[in-house]
Amino acid sequence: MKNQSKKYLIYFLLIIFTAINFSGCTSSKLVDVWKEQSFKRGSIDNFLVIAINNNKTKRRIWEKSFVDELTAKGIKATGSYHYYPNEAPAEKDIPELFKNKFDGIVLIQKVSEEVRKYRVPGSIYYEPWGFRRWYGWRYSRVYVPGYVDKERITQLEISVWEPSEDGKMIWSALTETINSDLPQNFSKEISSLIIPKMISDRIILPKGKKGGEVDSSF
Repeated sequence: MKNQSKKYLIYFLLIIFTAINFSGCTSSKLVDVWKEQSFKRGSIDNFLVIAINNNKTKRRIWEKSFVDELTAKGIKATGSYHYYPNEAPAEKDIPELFKNKFDGIVLIQKVSEEVRKYRVPGSIYYEPWGFRRWYGWRYSRVYVPGYVDKERITQLEISVWEPSEDGKMIWSALTETINSDLPQNFSKEISSLIIPKMISDRIILPKGKKGGEVDSSF
């Protein structure tokens, strides 16, 4: 009876462990990147960061994460919520922002979100349950059945714009995230993925590197 209870406990723990490893992990990656080849590298010094989100709190979180990441690299940046606290600036407002304050915009917006189902295969392990003096441990074969789980796939587009009459996009990246975390963690994960890529693509240059080569550590 004791051995049977132990088997059930191990079975339960394996189910929990497998579920955490397959469905509890957050991972983000770059799916695609585009760059305007005629863009003069490092010509943007002051960014306005705009996150398109109807939730004011989430919008501030996302904008602040990108501002913090840019600032850490020596790039001046401001979240749009400082000027438009209730909602992101309308397209008609952007030319005036360019004219008076900023020479570049980082735009963050969700492209798609979907839930996908997948099957986790069953597994087999061997549990020692008794000891014989001459032949070592006895083992019993335990089968953990497979099950169907699901994951949430979120795609974001982060683009960089220069001043022009209708706006000129100079760089764009598409990210894909499996099982996105809380906004605070999710936004930091994406900003720490995107800003180094902007640097390596010569869209921005870290402080002290204006007109020179970007440090290979980025």
